[in-house]
Amino acid sequence: MKKIVTAHLGNKAFQIEDDAYVYLNKFLSLHRNERELEIQVANLLTEKLNSGKQAITYPDVVDALYQLGFSASEMQQEEQQANKEKKLYRQPIGKKLGGVCSGLAEYFDIDPTLVRVLFVVIFFWGSLGLWAYLALWIIMPNKTNFS
Repeated sequence: MKKIVTAHLGNKAFQIEDDAYVYLNKFLSLHRNERELEIQVANLLTEKLNSGKQAITYPDVVDALYQLGFSASEMQQEEQQANKEKKLYRQPIGKKLGGVCSGLAEYFDIDPTLVRVLFVVIFFWGSLGLWAYLALWIIMPNKTNFS
């Protein structure tokens, strides 16, 4: 028995098995800004449900993506490439002081405010936060050097 989750895709709600949801979520996270692709996937999955099925399965998702021209091996290559390109640097966009906190937040994919609060807390705990921030400011390269 598999866990079923409800997912909204292309303004439609789907009942989808957990493993299929994880796979589809990874695929869509690699193609974040492609709203039209999400709609095409939703339309293909709707066709799968028209045959009397109650939930979308993993083979349904793989088949829908294959119909759109994507294979599992291509997705693995894109995922590996995205992981390789992840570098730690100061982020000049959205910075408050030197871009260290926003750079750390982007690297760890968390909210910059959380990182800033953490540095303030560490600062009041023996001024370690100030020295850590200054050291990172000096050590971390600026993003504009890479773009």
